[in-house]
Amino acid sequence: MKPVSLPEVKEILESRAQSASPVAQRILSYVTAFSKLDADSARRLKEELMEKFGLEEIEAVQVVNICPRTVEEVRTVLSGYRRLLLTVLADEEKMRGIAETVRKYVESSSEGSG
Repeated sequence: MKPVSLPEVKEILESRAQSASPVAQRILSYVTAFSKLDADSARRLKEELMEKFGLEEIEAVQVVNICPRTVEEVRTVLSGYRRLLLTVLADEEKMRGIAETVRKYVESSSEGSG
């Protein structure tokens, strides 16, 4: 099993759109509505979060899916991961870094689509 972000799910489903079941079509509709990045940007952001901030893949995918852009939003997204309490969640600089990194990707993605 491998964690996959919403933009990556969208990319997979779009590549199979011709033979998609009604359930797959509903999932595609959902991920299209809620994906804030394209699949390539999502993969790059996930890797950067893992390398720069020590997030595990599942944690990085959650950040990519929600795209928190403030420290408070990052704290909310990551607060369910107990292992991060003493490392990331207690480090305001890391929290700011994650928020700034996400903001950079979201802003560059919206500039490209607008």
